[in-house]
Amino acid sequence: MSHQPRRLGWLAILVGSALLAAAGPALAGEPKVVLVTFDGVRWQDIFRGADPKLVDDPAYVNPDIKADVVGPPYVDVPDRGAALTPFLHEVVARQGVLIGDRDKGECAKVANDLWFSYPGYNEFLSGRPDPDLTDNGKTPNPNVTFLEYLQNQPAHHGKVAMVGTWDVFPYIVNTRRTDVPVNEGFHGTYPTDVKTAREGLKLLARRDQQAIYIAFGDTDEFAHAGDYAHYLMAIERGDDFLRQVWDYIQSDPYYRDQTTLMVLTDHGRGETPLAAWREHGSRRAFQLSPTEAPQYNETGVPGSDDVWMAAIGPAVRPDGARAYASGGCAHSAQVAASLLTALGEDWRAFSHLPGQREAAPPLAFIAPPKN
Repeated sequence: MSHQPRRLGWLAILVGSALLAAAGPALAGEPKVVLVTFDGVRWQDIFRGADPKLVDDPAYVNPDIKADVVGPPYVDVPDRGAALTPFLHEVVARQGVLIGDRDKGECAKVANDLWFSYPGYNEFLSGRPDPDLTDNGKTPNPNVTFLEYLQNQPAHHGKVAMVGTWDVFPYIVNTRRTDVPVNEGFHGTYPTDVKTAREGLKLLARRDQQAIYIAFGDTDEFAHAGDYAHYLMAIERGDDFLRQVWDYIQSDPYYRDQTTLMVLTDHGRGETPLAAWREHGSRRAFQLSPTEAPQYNETGVPGSDDVWMAAIGPAVRPDGARAYASGGCAHSAQVAASLLTALGEDWRAFSHLPGQREAAPPLAFIAPPKN
């Protein structure tokens, strides 16, 4: 089985979306943001690439596919990190920011104390960790996300949308309270990453949005299932999707030089013992849901509060990332204010919404758009 065909599905989606672009209005001149997330992707896999120990373990990679499907493209290469996520390493890291490499002393973490999905998504979308959100249930989010905030501003109303591979997202964004479109293109069907990519590219091709959020979930599903091979393939597909999004942004006058792309994950995963890569969560999380995962030690799954972030575009100031390799730590809670800042909004107004906790400030590598 060859390695290259894994990319063909994304290319077909991009071509189809490009054909739709001509139908949309060609308005330009306003700053825009695109947020893309990949659920539960470890920093180890982003920066170190495929873990040879996991690849060699038949519990996580089928030996029948290791020799020709997993080993050559992911392990038997000079730079495993760049082989798995070439766009992040060869484009974003050079032209923008890619942080969270603990091997280089970089720090990026979640601020919530649970280290799993709903608390993580709420944190970076609302800028506020919420200790009262303690499970992944379909509970309408009491916190205002930056998407809802933008939708409520006259300058941005009708220019905010989201698609995601998880049926809990309408509750995290709280579509009962806000009219932010979430997964409208799925028409009631359960989404997959392929559908999410397709709908995300359609949103771009409409050329009438200022804030788009696209959220993928295959990575976390394959990790919990213990399928490291398909987890790696999902990461590679995701990186190629990012490349296509950025190529599209840079080729379209509506987006070119006006759009900041930010990429991150909602939580990390374990590393030791080896089986810990399948899990994540703090001790508090396991006390709340004791059957979800084994308690590896007194903290839960060590390292699953570690995340990574990437950003490229006009709002990104790469020099600002140095703060997170010299004693400072980036937190997911800073993402909401960062994206508002990239759009030219005053994040402090968002931070001081009535009845809401104070939001975290922008990341050091994000600045307002230049006049």
